[in-house]
Amino acid sequence: MLWKIRTELADRPGALAELAARCGADDINILSLEVFTAETGAVDELVVSTGVGWTADDLTALVAEAGCVRTTVRPCQADVLSDAPTRYLRAVLRLIDDPVSVDDELGNLQGFDEYTPAEWARADVLVEIAGRLAERFDVPDGPRPGSGVPELRIATVEDADAVVAMHERCSYESRTRRYHVPMPKLTARTARHLSAPAGGVSVVASVGDAVVGMATAAPWEELGSTTMEVAVLVEDGWQGQGLGLRLLRQVVGEARALGADRVVCMVQPENHAMLRTLERLRMRSRVVRDGDNLMVSVALSDRSLSHAVDRPPVEYRLNRATSSHRSPSARPAGQPAREHPLAALSALQPISGRAGAADADGSDRGGRP
Repeated sequence: MLWKIRTELADRPGALAELAARCGADDINILSLEVFTAETGAVDELVVSTGVGWTADDLTALVAEAGCVRTTVRPCQADVLSDAPTRYLRAVLRLIDDPVSVDDELGNLQGFDEYTPAEWARADVLVEIAGRLAERFDVPDGPRPGSGVPELRIATVEDADAVVAMHERCSYESRTRRYHVPMPKLTARTARHLSAPAGGVSVVASVGDAVVGMATAAPWEELGSTTMEVAVLVEDGWQGQGLGLRLLRQVVGEARALGADRVVCMVQPENHAMLRTLERLRMRSRVVRDGDNLMVSVALSDRSLSHAVDRPPVEYRLNRATSSHRSPSARPAGQPAREHPLAALSALQPISGRAGAADADGSDRGGRP
């Protein structure tokens, strides 16, 4: 029987040889080995062949005897013996015909819920490919500016289908600004979560039965029990109408009503429109660089910006059950964040012709939940 084992070897010379010898003593054949680098050290992924009667618990105990920790064992099929580049290229071929199956492809390729930084990088590229391929498919028509005045209201799970439809009408660039990855398909389950986030709130802009914009505020427990993360997505045809600012103002007010004393928005540095939209809130704010992104904290009380803005280091074992793909911060653990005045950042000149370029009224081109 074939098994895939992911484990962290002891940080000492000869640790891998010790594991190989331990496997050999029990007639376990190591068929392949891949080594990943993570914040906590080296992570080894092995494919082994065992005789009848071996279980996942047996293999976990065996590698523990060799000094390994944080071990996950799963049965697998022979296709995992193909080299990683070949498996990813085959996944791309399948995505050409069905780009919305990217989540299934990632599940088959990774095999584990926990991602190492290298696997996050691979996943980001595969999702981007799927997003670009999805752009080739026909996009359903939605309401156009002038067809009605958007009405802002609190979202419910009943809005999930309309949120999915809006997501499909949004461009690759707008989705990337919102989620920091292209997100080629929004599942009904994720749409329900975004429409009524646990402990948070969402506001939608609707024209008739269609949703053309959405802002979400959800608790970010890493930053404290009274901090919420906010994000905005406006359908491309409705950008430049001031709708993003209206959505942001209302969702910030709803977050305050729920007890938040600070909201945080993660923004890509080139997303000048979102930075201008945040500035137009006319509220006290602080901006720090967090890896490749900017973390904008907006005060909702007199003391909220006195809180620490740095997140604690996050181990590589991130779970794909989260609502969005989050790449680990590029800032080394312990390195202080750099602060920036929001007004100075928003004064940057927009890049012509790209989503995220500032509109005349500063309406946004997307953030992230």
